[in-house]
Amino acid sequence: MGRRNFLLVLAYDGSGFRGWQRLPGPGAGRSVQLAVEEALAAVLGVPGERVEVAGAGRTDAGVHAEGQAASFHSRTALGPEAIRAALDEALPPDIGCRSCREVDPRFHARFRAKAKVYRYRLHVGTDPDPACRSTSYHVRGPLDLAAMEAAGKELLGERDFRALSNARGKADTRRRLDRASVERAGAFVNLYFEGSGFLYNQVRIMAALLLEAGLGRIGPGGAGAILESGDRARAPGALGAYGLCLMHVKY
Repeated sequence: MGRRNFLLVLAYDGSGFRGWQRLPGPGAGRSVQLAVEEALAAVLGVPGERVEVAGAGRTDAGVHAEGQAASFHSRTALGPEAIRAALDEALPPDIGCRSCREVDPRFHARFRAKAKVYRYRLHVGTDPDPACRSTSYHVRGPLDLAAMEAAGKELLGERDFRALSNARGKADTRRRLDRASVERAGAFVNLYFEGSGFLYNQVRIMAALLLEAGLGRIGPGGAGAILESGDRARAPGALGAYGLCLMHVKY
């Protein structure tokens, strides 16, 4: 059997993981990548085969996913649906496989991605809800959603996001942001960000910036001015990882 290429769509609760990426050495902690690779090795039925899974997004510790994409090669004789069903049995309870399909041998989940959609969830109310603590950031509010929406629009386009990132070194900080929207859903306010790629902590800092606008601490034009300044010190700190979720990867 020749090597075949498969694309998984995964969901996971990031609370118990050090992030997506497999880390070297003992005591590195749990990673989603390693957990998926170990489960695949157990179900694919190819003795001695080393499976390497490439994720579309390297989510940080505590970040969740509803639609993480990941590709891998294998000489398995199993079909995509059989792999999906077996993975659901072999994966730990905080990871689920939503789908599996066979793709072109040259396909790579990270390098072929055209856009990623992230959601940052705010829980708005007088009292925090313990049931929401691991998936949302509590805000007493009230929030000006129109001001938040306007602030998001100031960030759109291909821009230098140096001021809204904790990226280190001299990496290229230009990115394209296609969507920054605000949606109310009962006690929650969901912030959606879509772009071709994101810098380290960029989404969590953009969420913090929109929150500042919603609380009246940044006025019209303020978000754009901070972005244009290129000065990280002018922007707020990143909101907690637990409110962030990778929703979808577009190809």
